[in-house]
Parts: sequence; structure tokens; C-alpha cells
Amino acid sequence: MSRVVMPKDDPTWRFALGARAESVGILLEMQDADGQIGLGYASEVPHLGYNIDVMEAVVRSQVPAILAAGPLDRRSLVGSPWKQQLPAPVRSLLDMAWHDLVGKIVGVPLYRLLGGAENVSLRVNRILALKTPDEMAAVAAGLAAEGYDHFKIKVENRPQSLDIARVAAIREAVGDKAVMTVDANQSYTAKEAVTFGQAIHKYGVQVFEQPVPQRDIDGLRWVRERSDLTIEADEAADSLEAVVAMLRKDAVDAVSLKLSKLGGIDSLLLAANLCAAHGIPSRIGAHVGSRIMNAAALHAAAALPHLEPFAELGEFARLQNDCATGLEVVDGGITVPTAPGLGVSLV
Repeated sequence: MSRVVMPKDDPTWRFALGARAESVGILLEMQDADGQIGLGYASEVPHLGYNIDVMEAVVRSQVPAILAAGPLDRRSLVGSPWKQQLPAPVRSLLDMAWHDLVGKIVGVPLYRLLGGAENVSLRVNRILALKTPDEMAAVAAGLAAEGYDHFKIKVENRPQSLDIARVAAIREAVGDKAVMTVDANQSYTAKEAVTFGQAIHKYGVQVFEQPVPQRDIDGLRWVRERSDLTIEADEAADSLEAVVAMLRKDAVDAVSLKLSKLGGIDSLLLAANLCAAHGIPSRIGAHVGSRIMNAAALHAAAALPHLEPFAELGEFARLQNDCATGLEVVDGGITVPTAPGLGVSLV
């Protein structure tokens, strides 16, 4: 296990809940008796309570159990998706390494083990950090020139008029055909979110992600019932139980799924299928960190034909010092790797 620090190309990158000049994560190498190595990765996410020191300590505490169980005993490693004893990102880290290892042992890409399709490609939704409207528009224009056609606009409600100006400037910069999402990261009240949604609807925004605080499920439903935009949960979808609670309350129109929030590949697959059974679309949300983590999420997506065809799996492009290689965005899209396991390797 080792710590990975990935500086951001833009050290001033920020969103409504904070700002950091780098992305920090844990690299795990799980080795079997024959020397085959499975890779896992989990990022520190302070705004969700995922502290790197705590994560490392928990992983170290699990070493005796991992050695006693053996690397192929998955249930002993990660437990049940419904009764998680480990923090979700640690569970995801172990689960990822196990899947990579087994895929390499068998000699097939992970999507084959998961029953997924070959050559699955997703459009990449690039995230636009908080800046002035003109600065955000310039970044968006640059990304559009690289082939990106899906954009997620960070907003912060300080004030709402500035967020509206950001959306307007970015729409002008990327043209009418680009798909645009806004992400408040919990910074709006329910009433403010409805007002904001009405103001930006004319700019062709399709999705409004996590407008209200994480645990305000009633607020999510109140906004959904009064908005013309697709209201999507992100921070609120931090466990299978949370996803089920939102589905039961008809609180959202869509759900953003992340490995580290849900605790691994099996939990993400379960959450996606639960959403599909309720007629609610889901997609793969931002996996900010190494290509290892992004590849794992992409393999899971390949096993879920009902997922939305765009995902936030390209943010590694704005990070330096990745520990892995083997996954790239091409013309605004990303394709599932075909090498055994996750299909990526250490630099």
C-alpha cells in the first residue's frame, strides 16, 4: 500500500464544498501466491468524510484478515454489500484489487467476468470548476476543441445571479448541441433550487445534480416535483440503503453512482439495477483520481446496458503523476480496456 499525490493542472480548482491543489489517494497491490498482482485505488474525499490517514489505518488493520483469508476469498475481504463493516472507500479499494487480480488470473478483461459487452464507449462529461463566467467559458471552449461535448458546471449559490451568468457564458462558448449539467454540491435550498432551475432552463441544461443538502430527501422530492430539469442525487446516494430510501420516496429523477461512495463494484451494480427496476436512470459519476479507479468504474458500466451513455470518467486528464497508465479519453469518449483484469498497469 502506498500514498499517491496527484497535483492538479489548475491548482486553483474549486467547487462549492472546498478547494485543493492536488488529489490524494491510496494505491493497493494485492498479490497471490504466484506473484500475480491486482490493483486497487481509492481517493481521499474530505467533504464526504473520507480521510486519507483513517483510510490507510483501516487498510492496515485488515492485513491479518486478508492474509488469513487468501486473496480469492472475496467475502472475507469485503463482506456483504448490505452490511458493510468497513468504510465505503476502503471496501471499494479491496474489492477493486480483488476483481483486477481474478481477471488477470483467468486472463480476461473484467467486463467479461461481470457479463458485460465488448467495446463499450461512453461520452465523457468534463467538470468545470468554479471561476468567473468568462474563465469557465474559456475552459469549456478549450475542452470542446479537444472533442468533449458533455459538460458539468459547478455552481455555488453565492449569489444565484453569478451561477446563472456562468451557465449562460458556457452555453455560448460550447454551442447549442453540447449537453450541460449543473452541480450545486448541496449549496441550494429547495426553494432556491426551483428558482435557479427555472432561470437556467432556457439555456438547455438537462440535469441539476444534488441541489440541496445530502440528507434532505424531502427537499430533493420537493424540487423534483416543481422542476423541468432532471433532478439527480449524488452525495445523497452514498449507500445502497440511501438509494433505496430515495427510490421509495420518488425523490429523484436520476442517480449518480460512484464506487467509493457505494463500497465497490458489486454495490454499484446493485444500485444501478435497483434504479432500473424503479424506472430511474443512473450513470457513473466523477471518479477523481487514478486511471485504476476510472477503469474499474468503466468495466462496471460495460455490464449495465441501461446506464446513461455519458460518465465523469475523464478527470484524470487534469491530474499529474498518475501511478497507472492504459486508459485515455479520445475525442471526448472513453472505451473499456481489453487487457486482462482492469486493463491498466502501473507506470
